[in-house]
Amino acid sequence: MQARAALSTGATVDPVVSPGWLAENLGSVKVLDATWYLPSKKKEGRETHRVGPRIPGAKYFCIDAIASQDAASLKHMLPPPDAFAAAADALGLKNSDTVVVYEANGMAFAAARAWWMFRCFGHENVKVLNGGLPAWIREREAGGGPASAFGLDESEAPEESVDAGGNASVSAQAAGGGGSSAAYRAELNPGLVVSKADILSDLDLGKGKKMHLLDARGAARYKGTEPEARPGLRSGHIPGSFSMPFASLICDDGGLMPAEALMKNDLVLRALEEERAGKFITASCGSGVTACVVALAFARLGKDVAVYDGSWTDWGADISCPIETG
Repeated sequence: MQARAALSTGATVDPVVSPGWLAENLGSVKVLDATWYLPSKKKEGRETHRVGPRIPGAKYFCIDAIASQDAASLKHMLPPPDAFAAAADALGLKNSDTVVVYEANGMAFAAARAWWMFRCFGHENVKVLNGGLPAWIREREAGGGPASAFGLDESEAPEESVDAGGNASVSAQAAGGGGSSAAYRAELNPGLVVSKADILSDLDLGKGKKMHLLDARGAARYKGTEPEARPGLRSGHIPGSFSMPFASLICDDGGLMPAEALMKNDLVLRALEEERAGKFITASCGSGVTACVVALAFARLGKDVAVYDGSWTDWGADISCPIETG
């Protein structure tokens, strides 16, 4: 099992920024739109970005293309470091940049995934726009400042804005790796990722296991009373894991709960107790996307959370992996 990342200590740097903060700093940060939809929505994030509206200057970050092209049955798995570096280069990013990620879904899906990916590859100065594009538009409509402060680009995005990052990632992998010529440097932090083998090894430890595993799917999927959308995928959860639906960490206005509210959440408090007892917090979900919302929430509290990249799509499809229901 890989060594875990050291947990943060001392002052906490909030990984979430408000629309007001972004408006004030828009000229000095790089903005990425990571909009992604569940397959059932029959919508494409890249198309949403292309037609707009968008936050001015935003480029599209595709979690399906900036991903491993080897895992055919597992979507948006982490790409090799050189492929991530190629994508970042194509998006015009430098390691020194402050990156702000948002999505059209508010906080629901891929902005947190993109944030986690940047951190996995050593880019710590990355933020998520609290409430995403809907919050930005609400501020614009509320008239709390000059209209230009919360601008919207409603023109059709050029292809290089939409596909540059994804195409670069795919091309780098097709070339077979062997080192990156990108100016951007990416090095995987293994402490932020766990694999199926890691979890199986931890389960073998029995009462001495080191993971405190949180499942970000809805309660019915965790219990196994709601079937999985993917045909043939078993229902239930990883033995010993705890249900923490990602939606329970999001406020009614679509923003992530502030730290004060998170510290009143019983499941959060339980996880922090387990962490103090020597366990490391790990998050799982359906395919490795909403688990990153859990990781983002704990980052507001100064805690690093590892993510099971393949999540239930990986675990539930393998009949050799034990499951629980109820």
